Amino acid sequence: MEKITPNRIDEIISAEIPDIEIDKDLHHIVSKNMTHGPCGSLNNNSLCVSDGKCTKRYPRDLLTETITVNDGYPLYRRRSTGNPLL
Repeated sequence: MEKITPNRIDEIISAEIPDIEIDKDLHHIVSKNMTHGPCGSLNNNSLCVSDGKCTKRYPRDLLTETITVNDGYPLYRRRSTGNPLL
């Protein structure tokens, strides 16, 4: 079986909040239902916190491109809203 490439992942999955100026409804839906947190030091009572750390590995770093890693879970491209190149 052929492994999925980071470019193919980016065609299917986005880890970015849609631009409110382009699609206000989608921005609202994603912001309300598809974001994680606050947790960790910002909210130790969150269900995802164990031993003071988020079990879902948040917060995550900004990445310029999606990468695949050995544990089978990709690290998704996450660009800064202030700088689309980051």
